[in-house]
Amino acid sequence: MRYPDQLRVGIVFSLLLGGLWALPGQALEPATSNQPPLNEKELLPYKLKGHGSLAGQAFLSSPSGKALTQAGVPVHLIPITAYTRSWFDRSVRTSACASKDAAAADCAHEAISQLLAEKRVVPYLRTTRANPTGHFWFTKLPAGRYYIVSVMEGGAGSHQEERAAGIAWLIVDLEAGEKATNLVVTDCKSGFC
Repeated sequence: MRYPDQLRVGIVFSLLLGGLWALPGQALEPATSNQPPLNEKELLPYKLKGHGSLAGQAFLSSPSGKALTQAGVPVHLIPITAYTRSWFDRSVRTSACASKDAAAADCAHEAISQLLAEKRVVPYLRTTRANPTGHFWFTKLPAGRYYIVSVMEGGAGSHQEERAAGIAWLIVDLEAGEKATNLVVTDCKSGFC
C-alpha cells in the first residue's frame, strides 16, 4: 500500500512528537499496564531485622489427597505492598500458573523471575529452601503482611500423580515478635486458600 507524501510526513511527525513526551532515559509504560509504581517507602519496614519467625510446610496436593513435597525447593517470603500485590494477583493468583503441570511450573518460574528482575525489590525478599518433607523456616522477621510462595516441579514418586508441578502459596499477617508455626503453603485446589 502506498501512502501519499503528506500522509507519510504526518505519520512521521506524529511518531516524533509522541516520543518527545517521554523524559530522556525514561521508558514508556504500555497504556494497558495497571501495575502501580514501586514505592520503596512501603518496603522499608521489611528490610529491618525483627523478632518474628515463620515455620511451615510447602506442598502440592495430589488428586488422592497426598502431600507432594520437593526437597530443596526455594520458598520465597515476599512483603505485601501495592506493587507486589499487583504482581501476585496478575502472576500467581489468577494466572495459568495455578494449575498442576509442567507448563504451570514454567509459568510460575517466570512470575518469580519477573519479580526478581526488579532490583529495587530484591533487598526486601527472603528465600529459604524446604527440607525433604517440605518444611521451611524464616527467622528475624519484622512485623507485616507477607506472601509465602514456592514453585514445585514435582515430587520424587514413581506414580504420575506424585509428579505434579505447580505453585504453592499463602498470605500471612505477622505481628511483632510473633512465632507463627505449622503454616500450610499449598496450591489452592487443596481447599486451604
